[in-house]
Amino acid sequence: MADIHVGTPRSYRYAPAWNENWTTARGQIVDSEPDLLLVGGDLTRDGATHRYELDQIKADLDRLPFPYYVVPGNHEVGNKQIPNTIDSQRLFKSVSVNEEYLSHYASVFGGSEWSFLHKDVRFTGFNTFLLGSELPQERLLWDWLELQAKEPKTGFHVWVMHQSLFMDRPDEPNIDVHADRAGWYFNIDNPHRSRLLEIFKATKADLVISGHIHCRREVGYQGIRLYFAPATAFPQVADRWYDGDPTLGFTLCEVSSDAITPNFIPLNRLSTIQGYGPGGNPDHALRDYSIATKRPTLEEMGRAPH
Repeated sequence: MADIHVGTPRSYRYAPAWNENWTTARGQIVDSEPDLLLVGGDLTRDGATHRYELDQIKADLDRLPFPYYVVPGNHEVGNKQIPNTIDSQRLFKSVSVNEEYLSHYASVFGGSEWSFLHKDVRFTGFNTFLLGSELPQERLLWDWLELQAKEPKTGFHVWVMHQSLFMDRPDEPNIDVHADRAGWYFNIDNPHRSRLLEIFKATKADLVISGHIHCRREVGYQGIRLYFAPATAFPQVADRWYDGDPTLGFTLCEVSSDAITPNFIPLNRLSTIQGYGPGGNPDHALRDYSIATKRPTLEEMGRAPH
């Protein structure tokens, strides 16, 4: 599952419908009795700046009757790093991935890279937003990713990340942020995309699962199945592809000796409760906490050190 965006009324924006959708999905997931749960990022509405949202969703996940493994989304660690252009401040620069956001996430969930073996399936997850960030953690991540190719071959290898490798096709050129803001926002630029694909091939990846787009789709590339996971919070980008499905839900993957079969499970109930506040990725200075229905502290508003 991915993109649940659970928030709280102590924030400058709150979408209770998304919380209710997660409650519905959670119940359906528990009823399906899976071995484990993979969470492809964006657990929160604004966990990057609101540590309490990270604490809240972790406590919820901790109560599940099976193990779970998460990778961070941009709402936990910040957006893809914006190029230094004249429009940088207007386009997400202040909410791009940074050391403070990474520290918040690590203090709650620990490391954002993991790899483990379960019933002859290797599962590997990592934080895509470090790629191209030029933060110190980026080099360490690449070293770790390259090491995954040295792991013994297993029956299957499943990778989990938040950003998708591409928007339309694996060999697409880098997208100009000014020409296609949505496309630039969602994908991974080259040379990082090509380098990742080589790592996936070297590790004999069978399935690469990503979130972020909120529109279910599957693409094959050089023997690898690239699965764009559905969201539970809200749909988007539905009109970009003829084969995209924005229906909210999650995916139950059945594993046999010769195949991994993803089965889409739609939510059996969609909430329509109204919330408040802006969408998008607003600059800190544009966040109006006076509309919060529960009074937040200065720390929760991001006006004091966490």
